[in-house]
Amino acid sequence: MMRGSIVLFLIPALFAAEPFQSIADLAAGAPPEFTADALLRMVESNKLTDKNARRELVEQAFQLAASAKFQAPMEGLTGATTDTRSASLSQAYGLKLDVLSLQSRAVRDMLPLDQLKARELFGQMATPTLAPLTCDDALVYEPSEFYQALTAVVNGAFTPKEKAKELHFNLLLDTLGQVTSPFQLPPLATVIESAGVTAAQRQMLWARFNGLLEGMQPDARSFAASLPALAVVSAPGFQPLFEKYRQKGHGCESDMPKLELYWQSASARQMLQIGKTLRFAADRTSADWQQQLADYLNLIASWTQDTLESDAVFYHEKCMVYTSLLDLVTMGPLSDKILADFVGFVGSSGLYQQSPAEWWLEPNTLLDRSQNNPELHSRVLRAFHDSGNPVLVLEVVLEGRVFHLS
Repeated sequence: MMRGSIVLFLIPALFAAEPFQSIADLAAGAPPEFTADALLRMVESNKLTDKNARRELVEQAFQLAASAKFQAPMEGLTGATTDTRSASLSQAYGLKLDVLSLQSRAVRDMLPLDQLKARELFGQMATPTLAPLTCDDALVYEPSEFYQALTAVVNGAFTPKEKAKELHFNLLLDTLGQVTSPFQLPPLATVIESAGVTAAQRQMLWARFNGLLEGMQPDARSFAASLPALAVVSAPGFQPLFEKYRQKGHGCESDMPKLELYWQSASARQMLQIGKTLRFAADRTSADWQQQLADYLNLIASWTQDTLESDAVFYHEKCMVYTSLLDLVTMGPLSDKILADFVGFVGSSGLYQQSPAEWWLEPNTLLDRSQNNPELHSRVLRAFHDSGNPVLVLEVVLEGRVFHLS
């Protein structure tokens, strides 16, 4: 089935009342991680009663997820997640739009529909390949999504006869044999603790697990960053081995990685300072304040990327300025103009193709922040719809199942 025709048969039943182009067209025009996410959200909404259709959508989502730009979940190191690109990347990874997270989610969604197919899909997933890190890296791996899917498959995708043949146990052994990073050990310990295996099988799993730690030679960044999580693993016999591991290992000479800092260019600092001045003004109703705001909007419109900034840094800085402005103005024509300028800037960013999940962080943050303000939320959705961007419009359509634009 071609991407352009996926989910077309769902539109009459689910979305006929929505004043937007078909979900099929939107999904076909979006980067694959968003298409996969949209299909899974449709299945998870329980709006579709046809079990075969749900199964087909989950399988399509699994296959599409393989083309996502982010490969495996990561998170920022402590101290590297304030006013830096690594902070934005950490939040973007938290959206779970990477290959590993999306495929793991598809496996879990498939389980109540078709246990055998869920096992088949899980078998198509590669155990996370976590490449060595350097001391310059500000992000480290967080592969728990894969191991949550493993737990679900081990406990829910094997018949009693298959368990009697130890097929679920062998899957655990195979997975243990593919571990290469200390970041895999804490979530794997959780899998072993909750696996429906016999006492003798669990003892064997713990023995294999402990052997992994003894033979592991991680890079300096992974060694240091994984110590806190490893320190609280409660596997039998693990702690003495952990002490030996900790003593023989070595971390980076400096805990601080290489960072891309925000607000370093002269223009960015100017925008930040003016924004703070407007925010903390004593009287936001005065004619003087209104004129300062008008001048600031003109500055933002003409603000261009500094040669010393990366595309991503400039994108996040300008988006944050637009978003913060919405806290300063009342709902009306001016806020609508700011929203239109925001989505216009977002829609023209090259980050949309280069790093889709990172691109989505900013509009998603605005959407989340508007949740407690129904009027603002409605206006944000309207601006997203009017943008014509496939992802932004797709989000409106998906929200439209429970939220209708006024």
